[in-house]
Amino acid sequence: MDWIKEIEYKKYLNGDLKELEEIIGIELFIRVMKHFAKTSIYFSEKCINNMKVEYIRKNFGLMSDKELARKVGLSERMIYKIANEKHQKLNQIEMFENEK
Repeated sequence: MDWIKEIEYKKYLNGDLKELEEIIGIELFIRVMKHFAKTSIYFSEKCINNMKVEYIRKNFGLMSDKELARKVGLSERMIYKIANEKHQKLNQIEMFENEK
């Protein structure tokens, strides 16, 4: 697919493909196209959201709530909610262990 670089390829790109090429450049674009040829790709935010939750749980209390919220792009309210869920789960685990 290196032949793509020998033509005015940009005039054939539109929408998401145009944006993708602008972000990653033609070399990586060609590589991605080779790898995912004839495949529909959907980028879900679920994995990023799960990573945010882990990062918040790992760093809650180590940096200010406001700083944490800015860093992961969530509200402080969400930071508190996620942190509170962590503490609830820990309390549930302790309750089960104490019943043994």
